[in-house]
Amino acid sequence: MIDLVAPTVAELTRSLRNGHDARVLMDETLARVDADEFGAFVHVDAARARVAANDAAARLEAGTARPLEGIPFGVKDIVDVEGMPTTAGSETFDGSLARQSATAVQRLIDAGAIPVGKTATPEWAFGDAIEGHRPRNPHDPTRWTGGSSSGSAVALAAGLVPFTVGTDTGGSIRVPSSYCGVSGIKPTTGAVPRDGVRTVSWSQDHVGPMATTADDLALVLEIMAGRAERDPASRAAPLTPARPVAGTRVGVLGGWFVERCQPAVLAALDAAVERVRDAGAEVVAVELDHADLAPIASWVISVSEFAAEHDGADVRGYTDMARERLIAGQGMHALDYLRAQRARRVVQDALDKCLARVDVLLSPATPTTAPRIAPPDHEMFEDGDRMWLEWVARNFLIANVSGIPAVVTPAAYDDDGLPAAVQVLAAPGSDFLALAIASAAGVNQSLVASTGTNTGEPLD
Repeated sequence: MIDLVAPTVAELTRSLRNGHDARVLMDETLARVDADEFGAFVHVDAARARVAANDAAARLEAGTARPLEGIPFGVKDIVDVEGMPTTAGSETFDGSLARQSATAVQRLIDAGAIPVGKTATPEWAFGDAIEGHRPRNPHDPTRWTGGSSSGSAVALAAGLVPFTVGTDTGGSIRVPSSYCGVSGIKPTTGAVPRDGVRTVSWSQDHVGPMATTADDLALVLEIMAGRAERDPASRAAPLTPARPVAGTRVGVLGGWFVERCQPAVLAALDAAVERVRDAGAEVVAVELDHADLAPIASWVISVSEFAAEHDGADVRGYTDMARERLIAGQGMHALDYLRAQRARRVVQDALDKCLARVDVLLSPATPTTAPRIAPPDHEMFEDGDRMWLEWVARNFLIANVSGIPAVVTPAAYDDDGLPAAVQVLAAPGSDFLALAIASAAGVNQSLVASTGTNTGEPLD
């Protein structure tokens, strides 16, 4: 029996090639998903998964296994999987099933991976979570998971599947990865095709993998990335292969990026710095000009493009947050949008100058560990988007407006056993270098499911 408490893609791939039965692995996976108390999945297609596992077992026995043969995974519920519903976490869902899979998902299926089902997301990945779509943080269910790839992060932290597919418009892969103690990458803009994915902000949306380790992210991203005719905006140039960490020049960001950080998060950054230095990287302190422009520019662009995407829709069934952001977007003038785009250019120029001096940038991920949903932290949630911009995704939005790759991985744990994470940024196309540095900087996490600690009481 494989212990799926803390699975990695690499370990499971080796085990399957050494004779473990893909059908048994799928039965184990589905049993864990069925017993999940944290609400990671909103739809599971067990029959389909078992059929695919039978095929995987035959291929493995015949010696014709594909790169991800028999590996189960979950897909965020704004990304299409043929024959499964894509509800986008909305009560307005019409009950239809996707007619074809998003290219990013189909590439994984063609590589032998098996979609188990759809993971929870707030409405449209931009609104509130509806009943049945509110997963709980496995490290402590009284703490927030972050969003909007919340179910995808929870599925990993609870040890249900070895990797998942998420999306990131303003930190939506990296925030739940940070709070739930897993790894995730927002790839270079266009590196992973976005067809078959519900649009939030067309110029800031990204599709990317999430996993328990940065090494697994690299394995999965290699399969997902590449130009697709179905997405004309996908990137034509291939991603640059990784190079050794030794000799890499790592810039550690201060100023804006550390201003609101808890001591535990700063300690995690220090630990990450020491690890990359021990791996042979050269570490220097750097400052990034105009970082404070990124959050407001990202917000103006996001709500404007979200409103354009939902223009003319009947929003009476939308959640309050989705409606509020639509109203905000509808109230924007063209000049507001253009000013945000100008600010975006200023941020991009500052990043270009910074990345001309160093190979990658290292910063804290979320400034805090996962906040409590109840007192004393619940006041944060009353501040709406200001909380998101100033306390949650402040260090992440610069990558969305600029399009550079950004990886989050856990680097330490605080006194309560909560993960504290770091972020690695790199130049466009240098996703695999960012992943290599993240692998060196991170810590192998012990998932809550294996320790039985910090389980708390499930939330209503």
